[in-house]
Amino acid sequence: MIPTTLLFDMDGTLLDSRAAVVDAVADGLSAAYRHHDLPPDAPDRRLIADCMGLPSREYFETAYPPDSVPSEMRAAFAESYGRFTAEEEVAAIDGGRTALYPGVETTLATLMTRHDLILFSNAGTVYFRAIIAGHRLDRYFANTLCLEEAVDRGVATNKTGMVRALVDDPSRAVVVGDRAGDIEAGRTAGARTVGCLPGFGTPEELQAADWLVDGLPELLRLDWD
Repeated sequence: MIPTTLLFDMDGTLLDSRAAVVDAVADGLSAAYRHHDLPPDAPDRRLIADCMGLPSREYFETAYPPDSVPSEMRAAFAESYGRFTAEEEVAAIDGGRTALYPGVETTLATLMTRHDLILFSNAGTVYFRAIIAGHRLDRYFANTLCLEEAVDRGVATNKTGMVRALVDDPSRAVVVGDRAGDIEAGRTAGARTVGCLPGFGTPEELQAADWLVDGLPELLRLDWD
């Protein structure tokens, strides 16, 4: 059955943001330590990278050594960490440090003539909207929504809920993503799924997907039946 709607994850699916984001998060973490007058702990870049794909709030509660911040300060610290990181991320985007994967623009331009395209993400609002503006992604997507916006509007609290809120009939939709969470969200909502490589995930964590593609242009050659 040919899907009426394709829902795309953003980071790792459409663009490689790892280097820029890891640097931005490391700088945001250092700024948060300074802001709260805490001894700085050297940013763990592997932890920062491994946490990518988590919902924004959970990310900033997780991507630092917990024993470096007193328990009673952690909520405020996570908020500052996210805010300072967003400022660094916008600067990185404006500086051209994020890049769409090869073939993404031509692939989306073709797909939008065949399906309704939706962009959804666990990212925070500031970063999500900066990526859309920086790469002019609104040319291709009929609707765009990040988890922070979904929570603020009261329409969803996770990616599964976002799928259900964004499409009338998930059985006629396909979720395209690069992490196990994307595949799980789509399957739980009743949509079919495409695991997209290369991204932040591994082939092993994407095995539950209905299809695996090695790059977005392969979507143009998929047999949806």
